[in-house]
Amino acid sequence: MNSPEINELAAALVAAQAEFSAVPKGSTNPFFKSKYAALPDVVQHAGPVLAKNGLAISQHITQDESGSDALLTYLLHKSGQFIAYAMKLHMVKDDPQAQGSAVTYARRYAYMSALGLVADDDDDGNAASRKNAPKPQAKAAPELTEGQKEVRAALIKLHPQADDRKFFLEAQTGRTLAGLHELTEAEVSHLINALQQKEGL
Repeated sequence: MNSPEINELAAALVAAQAEFSAVPKGSTNPFFKSKYAALPDVVQHAGPVLAKNGLAISQHITQDESGSDALLTYLLHKSGQFIAYAMKLHMVKDDPQAQGSAVTYARRYAYMSALGLVADDDDDGNAASRKNAPKPQAKAAPELTEGQKEVRAALIKLHPQADDRKFFLEAQTGRTLAGLHELTEAEVSHLINALQQKEGL
């Protein structure tokens, strides 16, 4: 969904993208032992460039044509021109926590997608400082059930980025997990169905 004209918006977006750099991954994901760019990191990084070029992002919870909850994201220009698209919200259950996780995941994903942003590692020199440090003893990973292994394989296939896998799991389960071994049988069944539906889209 677009405004009748987007010439001024397009020119401003081209100028903004020339200034954007990769968003630093300032948050740590204990589930996949990796760093990711959380929504506040993304907004803080992009905000000044957007303002400079007369652009803004506005996001609203709405419903799609089927009546399902969705996130509507607008890319706005000061001229009044806009581009908008909706992203369906996937929730494992109908409660505020699950909805909050799904909305946070969708907002971050849609925000970066609308602007063409990417995230990059920012370990603040930790890699260099670890060069000569003794390697810690690795702990044995908990044994996964066959269902949990199936979820892991499907997640990696559909979401190559570790932080996207984390947000998907949080949105679907409504909670933060220390590992896939914590998934209940009911959650495994739900996730397998959700991932199969995504793969079939």
